[in-house]
Amino acid sequence: MADPNGMGKGAVMYAALHTPDFNVQSLTQQRPELRKKAVALIDGESPLETVFATNKQARALGIQEAMSRLQAESFAGATVLRRDREREEAGLIILHTILCCFSPRIEAIEAHPGTYVLDIQNMHRLFGDSAQLANKLRRRVMAAGFLVNIAVSQNFHAACCLARGKAGISVIPPQNEAKALGALPISVLDPEPEQAETLASWGIRTLAELASLPEIDLVSRMGQSGKFLHALARGEWPHLMVPIEADLESRLIEKIELDYPVEMLEPLLFLLARMIDQLLKRAASHSRAIASLQVILKLERDADGRFQVYRRVVRPALPLQDQRTLLKLVQLDLETHPPKAAIIGLELRAQSAKPHRAQHGLFLPQSPEPGSLEVLLARLRKLLGNERVGSPELLDENRRDAFHMTPFSPLCTKLQQRPASRSTALRIYRPPQSIGVLLNGTAPEHVFWNGQKYVVVEHAGPWRLSGQWWSESTWNGEQWDVKLENGSSIQTCRIERDPNSNCWCVQGTYD
Repeated sequence: MADPNGMGKGAVMYAALHTPDFNVQSLTQQRPELRKKAVALIDGESPLETVFATNKQARALGIQEAMSRLQAESFAGATVLRRDREREEAGLIILHTILCCFSPRIEAIEAHPGTYVLDIQNMHRLFGDSAQLANKLRRRVMAAGFLVNIAVSQNFHAACCLARGKAGISVIPPQNEAKALGALPISVLDPEPEQAETLASWGIRTLAELASLPEIDLVSRMGQSGKFLHALARGEWPHLMVPIEADLESRLIEKIELDYPVEMLEPLLFLLARMIDQLLKRAASHSRAIASLQVILKLERDADGRFQVYRRVVRPALPLQDQRTLLKLVQLDLETHPPKAAIIGLELRAQSAKPHRAQHGLFLPQSPEPGSLEVLLARLRKLLGNERVGSPELLDENRRDAFHMTPFSPLCTKLQQRPASRSTALRIYRPPQSIGVLLNGTAPEHVFWNGQKYVVVEHAGPWRLSGQWWSESTWNGEQWDVKLENGSSIQTCRIERDPNSNCWCVQGTYD
């Protein structure tokens, strides 16, 4: 596909994204009613708070940074809010997540939060030419609640300066950087205060005026910093890109503060669904799934006036990428273990893992769908309790029925050849069934079971078992394997005598 702006398919290209008044936008992103109002953010310790950031409407009223809180509140129509660092971090995570869908190489401009530069070389195969890519990127970011400017250029700094100085979308054709930057003010270069004062005294206000100065004369008066500013104004200064290191786990966090306490879980499901959806999108951008989800609930103050924190962890047997399944698991877990106070804040922290992949054979039955299986297990845990749901695991001891429950994990089905002979299995009775026994010496000769008399045709034993004599749960017994016959039926079973009570019972029958 040919790029109408003259960018070759293999040309180095950068797309710069700038979020004007990012600190204010990160706060109004969750409060759309404030987006068209004059907003000023204050920071610092009371009563010495000062204006930290403003939006365009607030500056139009005359509010400036470093004003006191009282001065800012004196402007009619202005909304003065405290700076929210957590919302700023969340806003950066949202922006970075979207940018990762458009390029694997992203550099953040530390001096200007909310400003990024993407390496979009060869991205035309996925998103079209540079203008189409910029439009798609801007629509995605605006859908997330941020207003941004985007500029595309073959020069890193030219794209960054144009995004900061011009609203909307701008694409600079090759060898036209100086012309495209000419109308921008000197402030987009971030000169030092002394440099800005010197240029102002010379009457230099725009980049075109700075680029028109003789470079040798400028260097003789301002040194190497003059050469740097001159090259920036012409869009010629080179740059070695330093991409952001991918750290997915630190970005799989979602937080929301509620305006009023909520006691019921149902009203929170809408917020939880949106938070889980955001986490899944970030994980999917790295081809990952969610292996565990920690739910942190901020509760109302207790009797001592301290906020309480309630934590629950949901760990599916297999990593999931389905939002509805994860939401249902969180809902069932909180219904099983409800918090003891009203909720005033939500936080989700996820751990990622590779998605589960299973290749089934042609003639093998399909295993249960992981999401449906997880929901079923969660419903069973809610009804029966955690200790009654899972997979039984035998303990390394001689006590009968010695096992404990472990979390259920589906196993991969493998095609195996069945043995030619059928193995014998003991079907255990729970609880054991009481019987009467007549002895011939020490061996059983007749058994009275379920109102019928059986003759012991064959027997083997006894096997004397005992254990845990050092505790109150001590146990012992004598076990026999017997073959019973009463003329109409034959039974092969295991019987046991309790030496303490001299009582007999049937432990189980052999299939």
